[in-house]
Amino acid sequence: MRILLVLLLSLPLFAPLTAGGGGSVVFKQSSFMAEVASTDQERAKGLMYRQSLAKDRCMFFIYADDADHAIWMKNCLISLDVAWVDKDGKVVETAENVPPCSPMRGDDCPTYGGTVPARHFIEFPVGTFKRLGLKKGEHLGWELTLDDGRVVRGGLPVAKGKKK
Repeated sequence: MRILLVLLLSLPLFAPLTAGGGGSVVFKQSSFMAEVASTDQERAKGLMYRQSLAKDRCMFFIYADDADHAIWMKNCLISLDVAWVDKDGKVVETAENVPPCSPMRGDDCPTYGGTVPARHFIEFPVGTFKRLGLKKGEHLGWELTLDDGRVVRGGLPVAKGKKK
């Protein structure tokens, strides 16, 4: 019985993320497979409990309106690079090597970004910005299919990207 309880309590560490769709994000000649967080619940969970994120993956946090979308790293186990973009795909803010927040801090985790209005933000594996030279003022593109079948496109045309 005790073993079963331990297994049940550790499930979030091994459970796959069930995001609200998927698609592609492109920057210059690089393409990333995107998971989408489109509901409040999906955005709150984000990449929590992930032990890794492949270098060709990202998570796209989709919003209907521009706002100051700060993030925090509660229950995150990996560092990330984060880009905030306007509705046209222009990067308006970045944060590189955002560290996970220790579970010892509870809800007292620092926030990052969200200092300028942005429509969406995208979390990438740490080191992505340095590897690709992504900076504020650059443009990204995306084509996402939500769970309900809606297609969301923005920024640069996605067809130009190649995996790197």
